[in-house]
Amino acid sequence: MAEDHLEKVKELFQLYDSDANNSLSLNELLNLLVEVGKRITSLPATAQVASQQGKYLGKKLHKLARVTSPSGPIHTFDETVSKPFKYFHLGNLAYLGNAAVFDLGKHSFMGGLVAMYAWRSVYWNEQVSARTRSLLMIDWIIRCVSLHY
Repeated sequence: MAEDHLEKVKELFQLYDSDANNSLSLNELLNLLVEVGKRITSLPATAQVASQQGKYLGKKLHKLARVTSPSGPIHTFDETVSKPFKYFHLGNLAYLGNAAVFDLGKHSFMGGLVAMYAWRSVYWNEQVSARTRSLLMIDWIIRCVSLHY
């Protein structure tokens, strides 16, 4: 099972072994690790990240399905079809009782009922079907009624 992965490791090793002496010098290893580091990201485990990754993957698979065969190493082919995934942070939200605090990034901050309803409108628009929108609306109505009684 690991044979395919080991072939890729061997290919990477040969790619960065510039003097072809079957060992990586410190500089060659550094170049390899920098390149690998560019491909590894640590993103927050949120629905926002998952949604963006899902859309990216769908587009990438669609492009890959249209291409017949790779010309050259698989990692080079992969990047010619689609650029690497890049996460775009849309903001954070925290509910505080019957209000919310919304952080949109560097210099933008909103709080109170305005933030809660702004977030809800964005969240409602992100729903994919009329069924989920109606269930979400019912949930919000039940929450509002239960808070007042």
